[in-house]
Amino acid sequence: MKQNNYYISRKQKLLTDFNKASALIRNSIVSRYGEKFADMLIKEVRNEFITLIPKIPFTGISLTLRLFLIISTQELSVYKVMKNHGKNVAESWEICHEALRLRMHSFSKFKKWLAKRLLFSPIIIWIAKKRIQRVAKSKIPGDFSFQFVEGDGENFEWGVDYTECAIYNFMRHQDAEEFAPYVCMSDIALSDAMEWGLVRTETIADGCKKCDFRFKKGGITQISSKTPEVQTTIERIALKEKLC
Repeated sequence: MKQNNYYISRKQKLLTDFNKASALIRNSIVSRYGEKFADMLIKEVRNEFITLIPKIPFTGISLTLRLFLIISTQELSVYKVMKNHGKNVAESWEICHEALRLRMHSFSKFKKWLAKRLLFSPIIIWIAKKRIQRVAKSKIPGDFSFQFVEGDGENFEWGVDYTECAIYNFMRHQDAEEFAPYVCMSDIALSDAMEWGLVRTETIADGCKKCDFRFKKGGITQISSKTPEVQTTIERIALKEKLC
């Protein structure tokens, strides 16, 4: 019941945030599919999101991971509705990626600066390490499971190896396993905006045993997928963004 109550009690705020994101991406959807389809899509995605809110898995680990679960659920809603209208998974993801880019762009410079500073703060790193060690002893079934990775002093400041992912589990339960590797690519927009310098070479959604997150202060985001069609999609989007 804790899972359901947590998200249901925040339903109005979740929908307010959804409406803001929809307003940011609407013009882009109109340019691709026309105004009629755009309005229909946003309405149906919102309704799908409402249906999914009580089903979002609860994680007792951190507010940040709950936020990632909420973002992933919004993206899952887009995928489900687009699929119902005969659109392919890559099209669905491009909308999600652009929406997240726009949301990150709307953040104030102070928020981005603070997010970067906190991630590489020695105190925050110490807290993350202790929290990960504590969670490993009392993990909720189906929740995130991970190990802290000490920085090597040269290539990265610190890292995390996820050996179980609540987001991936949720996608599978929602019959959206093909979309899961795309959802992992949300970290591209997040790392770029917050300057996390995230390097990741493998994910559970790609069929690997772990997701290897490595954070490098001042580094460049380097995220790839071992699923060919996903890698092709992110390369195509990256080229399009570069040309724009």
